[in-house]
Amino acid sequence: MSEFHKDRELDHMFELQGNNRSGCPDHTADIWDKRMKNWKQNFWTANLKDNGSGKSMARVRETAAYLKQAGVLGPDTDVIDIGCGPGRFVSEFARTAHMVVGVDISPRAIEYARLFTKETGQMNTGFLVSDFLSLDLESAGLKNIYDLAFCSLSPAVSGREGLSRFMGLTRSWCCMNSIVSGRHELHQRIAREVFHKETLESWNGQHFYTTFNILLLSGYQPVTSYYRQAKENERPVSREFAEISASIILPEKERTNGNIDKIYRWMEMHADTEGNLHERSLFTYGRLLWNIHQTY
Repeated sequence: MSEFHKDRELDHMFELQGNNRSGCPDHTADIWDKRMKNWKQNFWTANLKDNGSGKSMARVRETAAYLKQAGVLGPDTDVIDIGCGPGRFVSEFARTAHMVVGVDISPRAIEYARLFTKETGQMNTGFLVSDFLSLDLESAGLKNIYDLAFCSLSPAVSGREGLSRFMGLTRSWCCMNSIVSGRHELHQRIAREVFHKETLESWNGQHFYTTFNILLLSGYQPVTSYYRQAKENERPVSREFAEISASIILPEKERTNGNIDKIYRWMEMHADTEGNLHERSLFTYGRLLWNIHQTY
């Protein structure tokens, strides 16, 4: 039987996570600003439907219900959401929590998050525009002051530094949402027909798998749970949407203007008479919940 070296395995998990990031979408402020503009144009009304309780917010509401049932989210809870985007989780958590703070690298995301929480009537919220990986937690007054540190699909919470910083925010609980598997028919069709790629690297579940093992190897006791979501949307064709699609479909070195042009031309050729493309997706999300003081 081969000898088990925990430190070596831990290094291997971080290496796998680092390798996987090279195929993931960009996480610059510019690309996220573009994504937020696209989100507001296409999903703002649906997410605000019935005061934020419509179908588009189902995954967000399910996460809040899970955290409440676990005893992690309650009226005395202070929460921070890293990579909060347009504030959907912030708004939902604020219905229950004492205070919720959202942090995002995108100024436009924070602008929309402030508007979104105002529209849903959640005023026990605060927001900060910042690159989490360069943020001085001590100087910002964020070190170990939250009951729950949360992130959903945030590229900032990855690797040794990202995970350490994330855990440094809380005095007790952490919760991370990641994609376990994903099928986005439009993007997969573009990947196959334009670039002859059969899989999308960013949806292979590796971040969830490696983070679970990193936590376990570090002595923590992560609890796992899963949520499946199917969605359909109509998206208007634009070069901006082509840029966003390139950031998802292609590794960083291949996200050239020429390849973005190829995507844009494909979109124009396959749009309906109103200039829209039909999106259909099926994603399984994995959730990790752990207490920084509960170790084995």
